[in-house]
Amino acid sequence: MRMTYDKQDAHMTRGMAILSMLVLHLFCRTGGDVFGTPLLWFNSETPVVYWFGYFAEICVTVYSLCVGYAQQVMAEGGRPSWLSNLWRIGRLMTNYWIVVGLFSILGLLFDAGGGIPGSLTDFLKSIFLLHSYNGAWWYLHSYVFLLLIPPKVLLYPVKKLPVWLGLSGCLLAQVAWYCVGRFGLLPDSIGSVSLVEYIWTELKNLIGILPAVYVGAFLCKGKAVTKVGTWANKHFSRAVGKWLLLLAFLVLFLGFNLVHKAALVGITGVATFLLFNLWDKSKWTQKLFLFLGKHSTNIWLTHMFFYVYLFVGLVQKAKYPVLMLLFMLALCIASSYVIIGIDKGIRFGIRKIRSARRRGTTQGG
Repeated sequence: MRMTYDKQDAHMTRGMAILSMLVLHLFCRTGGDVFGTPLLWFNSETPVVYWFGYFAEICVTVYSLCVGYAQQVMAEGGRPSWLSNLWRIGRLMTNYWIVVGLFSILGLLFDAGGGIPGSLTDFLKSIFLLHSYNGAWWYLHSYVFLLLIPPKVLLYPVKKLPVWLGLSGCLLAQVAWYCVGRFGLLPDSIGSVSLVEYIWTELKNLIGILPAVYVGAFLCKGKAVTKVGTWANKHFSRAVGKWLLLLAFLVLFLGFNLVHKAALVGITGVATFLLFNLWDKSKWTQKLFLFLGKHSTNIWLTHMFFYVYLFVGLVQKAKYPVLMLLFMLALCIASSYVIIGIDKGIRFGIRKIRSARRRGTTQGG
């Protein structure tokens, strides 16, 4: 089993998380909501692929674990700063603005209903995260607001608490937050002022992901992957370890689906995170998840346009679950290359302008 979690592992984990997001959104459906024509069914309402979709609810937890882990790695390396977080926000927002602009243009061409880009006000509000063309963008808002918290403030509990106490606190916080939502202890909306409503919604979303973010930080602090991997390699051969990982994942997968309780998503996501990073992957498997990780942000920002918002029903034309997933990936990755190309073009233009200005300043002097 592997005993490290480095930058490459982080990219692969994000690749696994984005694949889970696609599976969740395409296949966590029963009855009349089912997409396409699944070939295998448990009963008249539930296709077998639904179990994969339901399990894939771990995607948000896994993403949040990666965020917390990364923040703690930077803290331990003496590199956390609010300015570095602002730089990350700037890179992400540039990527987001390209997506907004690109799909707004496509909306003008293909959206007969006019919902995308909608009015000029809608477009401008989308630029500043006050409006959304895409339901998956809620996490973008939460991530940006999370990075606006100074790292020393965000990670203060991680610095002060022992790992076991921190993880226990995260578990209790997750259970408490689930109960708040399950029993409606907080209102869905407050007041009639749109700004107040916006702040309330974003605050709830941020609170919802914080336990997983802190779990990621505490796992990093406790060197969880290294310690579990070392223990396993000490007691089991490499071949036995692979089979044990596979068995553990199957038990996790079946148990989560059979118990079927949303309250277990957090624990299941943490367990999957650990199992995935303990897995000693083959070269082609690493390349696959690294490739998905490279494009994960663009896949996340664009995928919903291809089946529910702009090109409604396009992915469903592939009909069968595996083909729909592959078609979705093909569309998103093609879009990602376009987005990357636009981004490179913008950066090249900026460099040319700066270079010209420097030459002009030198000549003028």
